[in-house]
Amino acid sequence: MRSKMRRVEPRFLRSDGKPNFSDKIYEREFELEVIARKPVITASQRAPVQEVIQLMMNKGFRRVPITMPDKTLLGIVTATDLVNYFGGGDYFNIIINRHEGNLFKAVEEPIESIMSRNVVKAYIDETFVDVLERMVLNNVGAVPIVTEDEKVYGIITERDVLRYLAEKVTGKKVKDIMTNDVITATPETTVKEAAQTMINLGFRRLPILEEGKLIGIVVAIDIVKVFHVKNAVKFSPKCSIYDLVRIPLSKIMTSPVITIRPDAELGEATKIMKEKNIGALPVVEDDRLVGIITERDIVYDLVLEEYR
Repeated sequence: MRSKMRRVEPRFLRSDGKPNFSDKIYEREFELEVIARKPVITASQRAPVQEVIQLMMNKGFRRVPITMPDKTLLGIVTATDLVNYFGGGDYFNIIINRHEGNLFKAVEEPIESIMSRNVVKAYIDETFVDVLERMVLNNVGAVPIVTEDEKVYGIITERDVLRYLAEKVTGKKVKDIMTNDVITATPETTVKEAAQTMINLGFRRLPILEEGKLIGIVVAIDIVKVFHVKNAVKFSPKCSIYDLVRIPLSKIMTSPVITIRPDAELGEATKIMKEKNIGALPVVEDDRLVGIITERDIVYDLVLEEYR
């Protein structure tokens, strides 16, 4: 099944090109100093890829701001950037051409080689609405908060937005805002095929179907973990990059999968995501995958007028 890449449609924008936010987000004043998660775990631009993978694994993060020693923001790296590097996109050429497919050398590559330099950020004296506007218009899941001199102060993610607006979740059903058409994979799909699908189509989750039944799910960080040297040796004693990209998803998928019904309330979906620390729920009815709902779907429903 094919998934629609989620973009902000024109009907959600005002005549000035800015998001048409719901009145809900103006009902309470939020100061970024209060909302922003802090302290922020960062990495140096010269940090090896392996160090950033370890940070993500240890902390459960999907993104790490990259800074100078004095915390001046230089860039940001996400799990998706790492998926790109390990077979999903053009960054894979660095491993092939510069490191000749050698994983041990590839994980020592400085993270600045694959970080995003044009960071979508907000300043500490800006408003919650400013942050939401940048999330929506740039289709990003997190916005670093910086001081006037560009030093990282905190970060606000979609999960933080949900936490602060949770009481605004309406009586809508999951089926009202879920994505109906979902890209899926099979247990035999390889890591490289999954990585390329994620990069080419712009998402980070792949439900795994076998004979039409949902049996697992793979997210971007699952692919990233394969290439941590301690994990890689379990799949390939020589840590061959060519062996690793051929691993079938059945070897790395999460199973069983936490799911939700299409007629469940949005509040229930929000609660499950929070309790299980996950960003999406496949929607299942009569043992059949009928959609998927993400944190972003719920955030957009909360903050945008007439979402969906």
